[in-house]
Amino acid sequence: MTAIKIKNHLADCPHGQKGFSIIELIIVVLIISIIAVLALPQIIASRRMLSYWGMQRETVAILVQTRQEAISQREPITVRYDDTNKRMVIFGGKYGTLGTATNLIQEMSGGGVDPGDIRYGRPAGASTAALDDGTDVTTPTGGAVDITFHGDGSVRDTSDNPEDNALFIYHNIYGKDAAFAISSLGSSGRVKLWRCEPGTGNYVE
Repeated sequence: MTAIKIKNHLADCPHGQKGFSIIELIIVVLIISIIAVLALPQIIASRRMLSYWGMQRETVAILVQTRQEAISQREPITVRYDDTNKRMVIFGGKYGTLGTATNLIQEMSGGGVDPGDIRYGRPAGASTAALDDGTDVTTPTGGAVDITFHGDGSVRDTSDNPEDNALFIYHNIYGKDAAFAISSLGSSGRVKLWRCEPGTGNYVE
């Protein structure tokens, strides 16, 4: 019965029907290749931006963690933004003095983010006004910005005065489309994340 059905099926097929020719297959492969080439830059850009926003979240988390550690240990603990090496360094308390093996170091580059992609300051087209909490960009000293949290959670300078800080960071390629700021209020030590709106260039919480 099976053999009869197969023969009948073959008999029903139109005479002269053939599969794809080599030329047709080559054309299909070329079309797929062109689509892939056109889509590749977008895929790479998307992956780069995902890595960049991941770095942003980690940077905010480092500041929040430093504040929590200072409160927990009841000791001053400093987080340093190292603009030269593009890293965050936590020192003080159980993390020891700066430059020792006990420092906690978070590299900002890697995972698709190149050190050259990370720029400090405001990109072209971004607002130059202070943030809505009154903080403004902190100028690095010796290529670094130190933010010292104390046992009560506040941020104070070397003279023990409350000190507001704000780190402004943007992507070298995407400018204000990938710009953000992280502020810390001196009296309360509260950490806030601000993102630059591409349309207006304003930093919003």
